[in-house]
Amino acid sequence: MSDFVQKVRQKVAENPSVMLMTLAVELGRPEGDLVAALPEDMRVQGRKEDFAAIWGAMTQWEKCTFLAVNNGCVVEVEGRLPKGTFGHGMFNLAHGENALSGHIFADRVEKVWFVSKPFFNKESHSVQFFDAKGEMICAVYFGRDGKREIIPAIKASFMNMRESFAQ
Repeated sequence: MSDFVQKVRQKVAENPSVMLMTLAVELGRPEGDLVAALPEDMRVQGRKEDFAAIWGAMTQWEKCTFLAVNNGCVVEVEGRLPKGTFGHGMFNLAHGENALSGHIFADRVEKVWFVSKPFFNKESHSVQFFDAKGEMICAVYFGRDGKREIIPAIKASFMNMRESFAQ
């Protein structure tokens, strides 16, 4: 095990809710490297070739949070994911009544991770997409009910996806 992996695992053991984005800055590495270094029970790598199928499965979730980060902001859109299709070199999110629309450069997805790691000391699960440099393209965290509890049907779907799409 490399020194980097040991350092990441030590930091996560000390604070399981540590934000990987913050830890990436502290350690001077892209966030994708940190996800890959998490303990095996916290992450499963998916196949990038399954991007559309993974996205399609997530559109069945009744509630989730789409997350995209850049140097100036963190954008979160809560609700149901729109369906998408490939065209003009992008994965185009269906327009309509959904608050989320736009385009994802799915051909830039190099790594897909199914991540199960606490967030603010609460159970949390997400599907995270990274480019070749280890930078996050976007992530989808599954939904919670009005009491901020995980929706059991979504958790069951995530666990099934995690197994079905494992590399």
